[in-house]
Amino acid sequence: MEIVQLERYLKTIGVGTRLQILKDISHGPLCICDLTASLNMSQPAISQHMRRLKDEQIVLDDKRGKWTFWSLNTEHPHHVILLQLLDLLPNREIAKQCCTSEWEDR
Repeated sequence: MEIVQLERYLKTIGVGTRLQILKDISHGPLCICDLTASLNMSQPAISQHMRRLKDEQIVLDDKRGKWTFWSLNTEHPHHVILLQLLDLLPNREIAKQCCTSEWEDR
């Protein structure tokens, strides 16, 4: 059973956009608006990726008012594997949007 779970996990994270999303949120929680700006993609497109990552319990969502902030699920059994993979990707500067700045000020 473990091999099947690992295979499904790797298929889920093995999409370039999802890897970049995961790399971005590995530095701390981000809102969808941060990710849409960072990836230059529409909110619905990012939301589809987030839904898939959430379904596999790779990410967690934290509702703050009308915004949802996403973070890595550090309790996932394959979290260490994910961190090792993400270390291979280059870091990028994330321009945080208004909703993130507002919540960081609290």
